[in-house]
Amino acid sequence: MKQTSTRFILLTCLLLCAYACGKRPYPKSLIVADSLASAQPDSAIALLNTLKESMKAESEATRMYYRLLCIKANDKAYIRHTSDSLILPVLHYYTEKKDEHHLPEAYYYAGRVYRDLEDAPLALDYFQKAIDALPDNKGYRIKSKIYSQMGTLFLYQKTYDEALKILKEARKCNIALKDSASMVFNLRDIANGYRCLDQNDSSLYYLRKAYYIAKVLRNYDLMAMVQSQMASLYIELEKYDLARKFLQPSLDSLDIPSRSGIFSMASKLYHKTGSIDSAIYYYTELLKCGTIYAKQTVCKGLAEIAIMHNNPQEALLHLRQYQQCTDSIYQITNIETIRRLHTLYNYQLREKENNRLKTANERKQNLIIYIISIGILIIALLFAYLQRYKRKKQLLNIQLKKLSQLKEEQYRKSALYIKENELRIEELEQELQEADLTNNTLRVQLEEQIELPLCTNKQAEIELVRRKQSDTALPESKIYKHIQQLLTTKKRLSDNDWKELEETIDSLYEGFTEKLRNLYNLNEQEYSVCLLIKINIPPIDIAKLTNHSKEAISSTRRRLYEKVFGTKGSPKDWDDIILSL
Repeated sequence: MKQTSTRFILLTCLLLCAYACGKRPYPKSLIVADSLASAQPDSAIALLNTLKESMKAESEATRMYYRLLCIKANDKAYIRHTSDSLILPVLHYYTEKKDEHHLPEAYYYAGRVYRDLEDAPLALDYFQKAIDALPDNKGYRIKSKIYSQMGTLFLYQKTYDEALKILKEARKCNIALKDSASMVFNLRDIANGYRCLDQNDSSLYYLRKAYYIAKVLRNYDLMAMVQSQMASLYIELEKYDLARKFLQPSLDSLDIPSRSGIFSMASKLYHKTGSIDSAIYYYTELLKCGTIYAKQTVCKGLAEIAIMHNNPQEALLHLRQYQQCTDSIYQITNIETIRRLHTLYNYQLREKENNRLKTANERKQNLIIYIISIGILIIALLFAYLQRYKRKKQLLNIQLKKLSQLKEEQYRKSALYIKENELRIEELEQELQEADLTNNTLRVQLEEQIELPLCTNKQAEIELVRRKQSDTALPESKIYKHIQQLLTTKKRLSDNDWKELEETIDSLYEGFTEKLRNLYNLNEQEYSVCLLIKINIPPIDIAKLTNHSKEAISSTRRRLYEKVFGTKGSPKDWDDIILSL
């Protein structure tokens, strides 16, 4: 600790000496803080904090420069901006003064502030203003940062072609600067753009180029970062061994800014490969540091795990949390949909003004056409999106209710339910024995309370016995034996066979087909698969009887579960539902 403080003091003294001879419009301490901000932001913040009180007596120009440096140092230290109250006066001042030196940087950090505030359209607007305020053939360093930020925001907004164009501009700047480290980040972002367009070969090409540069630089942090992106791509391609190989270096050298992305990849990888304990651990960690989009993925993943472990209460809890995250994302997206189109329009308009428009009259005519077109498009998109979202939310609520009712029905026919009722009956009988013999009202109430669980237990026991009898009678049924014979002769069931199978199942399991059709509007092939599942025919034999491949049968079962309950599940999950009806 003492050694670090000594280094900070020595570095500050050296920088003060370096600026002592020059004529500067600002105090030397602020010039030092500016120099420290990029290389040692924590030291810059410490120095700026010591200057806070003395700034009150300084000129307005110095105070505004101080504010800009505070924003810059916090940004470089990865401290999230939570308000625009600090940047707005700075922007107003430099805009009014037409300060060509500080205005581009002020616009850039305004974009950074609004990006942290999740106002992507406004952030893009300020980034574009920063570009416009810079000379064409100068300022490559800050231009590289601006284009990278803009490209990332376009990726988030799913405008991938625009993102790639902007990210390639950032790469040109870094080539001009001969900045290899920044080129690694550019290549990574370009790879992400191609990946979003499902051009995985191009994505892998740019990631390999990025890894080669990082390796030449011998920068192990950059190498780990690129490897984590390659791991993410391999997860998507279901090449899990390669994904695990490339993800491990990032897990070993984890830093704060990349935690959310790395934990997201790790949780997804372990979930898909069946390492549930590890998946739960990274899902839990991701809840602490992830974005709203990451938390949405976490809730969905934990719900799937809860359903897999037959824990309906926990599944319902996670599904509700998933719905809350979805609603929050919708609120953000709904605002951004309108404002993003307007921002993209402004950007495209500038490009057309620079390249095509010749006169002021032509600009006005084009502007009117674009405004009318975009206005109509916005209204149409907004209406369609709202209708789609409303339908999707209604369907999800219905499926959640069905899941809850199904689990409740299973529980009321279970041995656990009977046992819990028996315990309750014992408690009530004990109370009845201890009750005052003269208090007839109390005795009658207790006897009525005992009667109810006795009746429900009797019904549950009858259902259990009936279920066992049905399970025993099924293999002895005529149609079951006929199906077993068909399997040996490799023949398919006739229409009469299917009808007899349906009638047999309904006679053994009362109301089965009605409950099945209430779950979902099944087509003929799906309905046939469900009937065969009910009589415990293995998937490979179902494939033979329905003239489909085993993979097609697995896909049908998996797809039915997702359609009915609005979340992904395994083929076995659907089998369990059918067998429980």
